[in-house]
Order: sequence, then C-alpha cells, then structure tokens
Amino acid sequence: MAGEVISLLRPQLLGRMTQRAVAETLKTHGPMSRADVARTTGISPTTVSSAVVQVLKAGFVEETDAEITGPGRPGKILRLARDSVQVIGASVEPDWCALVVGGLDGTTTPQQARRFPTPTTYAKLLAEIEKQARPWLDRPGVRTLGFGLSLPGLIDPTGEVAAFSPNFHQTDRQRPGRDLAERFKLPTVLIQESDALCLAESRAHNVGDLCIIDYTGGLGAGGIAGGRLLNRHLGLPTELGHLTAVPGGRKCGCGNLGCLETVATDTAFARLISEAMGEPLTVEEAFEAVKEARVDARPHLYTVLDYLAVAVAAVGNLYAPPLIVLHGRLLDLDPELVRTLEAKAKPRLLAPLRDRCRLARSRSSKAQGALAGILDHLFEELGPLLPTTGL
Repeated sequence: MAGEVISLLRPQLLGRMTQRAVAETLKTHGPMSRADVARTTGISPTTVSSAVVQVLKAGFVEETDAEITGPGRPGKILRLARDSVQVIGASVEPDWCALVVGGLDGTTTPQQARRFPTPTTYAKLLAEIEKQARPWLDRPGVRTLGFGLSLPGLIDPTGEVAAFSPNFHQTDRQRPGRDLAERFKLPTVLIQESDALCLAESRAHNVGDLCIIDYTGGLGAGGIAGGRLLNRHLGLPTELGHLTAVPGGRKCGCGNLGCLETVATDTAFARLISEAMGEPLTVEEAFEAVKEARVDARPHLYTVLDYLAVAVAAVGNLYAPPLIVLHGRLLDLDPELVRTLEAKAKPRLLAPLRDRCRLARSRSSKAQGALAGILDHLFEELGPLLPTTGL
C-alpha cells in the first residue's frame, strides 16, 4: 500500500520540482528560451516544456514577443512574470511606512513606491496599509499573487505573532500577517525587518553569505548563509541593540539602561545634535542641520561611530561573514565614513577575521526586503528545489 502511495505522489512531486527549477533558472539567469532552460538545468526538453505549461498557467512566467532566431523553428523568450502579475512589499517602522510593488523578478522603480507616516494604533495601521495598497490591488488586467510585510522587533518562530518591539508597540502580540491576508484575500508573509534586509541585500550585492546591521532607530542584525536566513529563536541575532554598552546609561525603549542602540544609531546621533543645538529635532531635521553645516557634528559623529564599531566587531566575531552591510543614514553623510568605521572596528575583531569582513553601505530598503520575502514564499510553494548542475 505504501509503495502505491509513493508511486502516485512521485510524478506529482517531480513535476513540482521541475516547475521550481524552471522558475529558479529564470530568476538566476534572466529571460531565455525553453531550449536554454533545458541546457542550463540539464532537464530534458520535453520535461521542461511540460513544466513551462504549468508555470505559464500559474502566472509565474510570461512569454515575451521577442523570439530566438537561428536554425530550426523560432522560439519564444520566457521570463518571470512582471506585466500580468505583481507582488507587494510593505515595511512598518516607528515613524514611517513604505510600500513597493514589483513583478516576480523583484524589480521595482522609485515611481512604484508609497510612503506615509506610521499610524498610532494597530487598527489604523492596517486600514492605512490597505488604503495605500488598494490602487495597485485594483489595477485592471494585473493579478496580485502575494503580500510581504516587514516589521521590527521579535517575531515568534511560526511567523504568526509580532511578539514584542522595544520601539514600536502598536503591533505587540498582534498577527498583522494573518490580518492583512484576511483583508486582501492573498498569501501574506510576515518577516522580521533584519531578515527582510538580508534578503534584499543578498540580491542587491549578488552574494549568498552576508550579515546586515540596521542602525536606523533601533540596532538590529541578521545573517544569510548559503542563500538561507540564519535560523534563530525569536531575537537572536536580530536584537543586537539590546546588549548593554553603557552600564547605567540612557533608558532604552526595552526598559533597560545603556543598551547599545541608545548610543549607536541614527536616532542617537540626532539626539546628540539636538542637544548641541539646544532644540528638539526629529531625525530628519537633525541630518538636515548637519548637511547645511549649522552645527559642528564631528565630535558627535565619531562618538556614534565608536559604538557602531562595537556592533560591527560583535557581528564579525560571532559570524565571520565575508560582507557586513550597514543600513542607515549616518554613513551617507560622507562616502568615506564606511572606511572610518572599518578602521575603528578592525582592532576589535579577532585577528584571523580582520581581513575577512568587508563593510559596505546598503543598496536596498526594508520594503524591498518584504517583497523578497513574499517572492521566496511563492517560489517555495511551487515545489522543492531540484538538485541540478545548472542551478
């Protein structure tokens, strides 16, 4: 009996694996013909053609008007769908929310983005996200396949509950992924913001091994190895910012004193600038004052960089990644600051790691990371990866 069940399941499973292989090949190598997909994957042309029929039906792949010319019958070019289908990514942060929309190839443009102040209650947050997304959802002739949501703080291991955020309590103990899925009637993925950045930066830098440090408001970290997010329970390594850096120091949003994120973030820098100017400033206003040279920011800048170097060394010593990507505004003040930070961090790294960990500024956003999160979910739903020499 068990053998009969396996024999019935195997063709279906192999079919799904082949469909995944077709989609992954187009994601990795870009548009190509059926024959090129077969050559790249090592799968027979007949099997590839059958799989292509299914992914075309599912809306994952489109045929373009361009044709491959040459000996024999002309062949249509296949690509991941971007005209007939779309996915939406949203990021929620204490001050701002952002939405982006893109095709299954993950491409977005600045014109395809929305930004709005973060509402003060959970109900208003859900309503505003729906309001901002609705024009895209209602686009005629375009089907939305899924929605990704990036969120700060601790997400429970099931990905269902936003357990706790030290700096953003509207979503504590809520299920925003499930609640938005019910509103949109779409597959929805909830992803921790550091994980979202890992996915986005992995694509942007075209590498499968890196760590990120997000120093915008809080101080978060995440890692990706072999193209896979590092597994963890709740906050490890995400909540790097809640290591104590200044015993008895400033009170943190988590309730403790002297956490690293109170001294090593854009928010910490803005607070120092506010104190220097003798007036309360938002982060935006503080950075504008620095750019306009209305205050001598150098001593405050180097104070924050010293603490940020501690964070960089901690991530380097724990995970020894070849690349650490820094996400925030501080390093944008001067392109050379990333080298300054590297010089401050290197002495704190273990000697064998000092030449291994390269630093770089981020090239993406958390909303793009949320988009990457829903794309990964949709690809995994196609089927398991099929081991081939071409992928």
